[in-house]
Amino acid sequence: MKHLTLAQSLNLFQTLFSSAKHQMFKAEVLQDYSAVDDCPSLRAWLSGNKEKARELGSADPNIIDYRNACLKSPAKITRVHVVASPFTPYLAWEIAVCYKDSLLAHNAESILLTPYNHVADLELPDGDFWIFDNARVLQWQYTQGKTSGALLWDIAAGDDVNHFMQLKQALLAQAVPVEGW
Repeated sequence: MKHLTLAQSLNLFQTLFSSAKHQMFKAEVLQDYSAVDDCPSLRAWLSGNKEKARELGSADPNIIDYRNACLKSPAKITRVHVVASPFTPYLAWEIAVCYKDSLLAHNAESILLTPYNHVADLELPDGDFWIFDNARVLQWQYTQGKTSGALLWDIAAGDDVNHFMQLKQALLAQAVPVEGW
């Protein structure tokens, strides 16, 4: 495992994302990323203007750029978000604007939700993780709600990614398509 600075993490993520050939899997564990995703759409949502939030989200260059990168990738992208009920205001926005209005509307990702109480016995990391082609894992680290770096496991460097592969299978076994929520 290798510790990466924020700059190294962001650069490596772009490299891994653009070079994935078969599959990418993202597990999200936090319930609120507003410190990372502070944007006009989220602020409109939090102030109660959901229609304006959706308009702003459909024009947000960060959302559009990410969606387009997903569509360009030859890899199948699956996301599982571990969620607690009731949803945080942030999570309600993410599901409505980012997931349903953007990613799902354009078939950019397969997005599933897993109720936290169904996987409470798992040893979930305290940060999201991506698995790239079942060979590399990038786990984001957060400080005061903001992304601060990442940890990298790479089987080419002799790292063991089996724990993450087992988490992936366990999360998928409990997951429900976001459309069902």
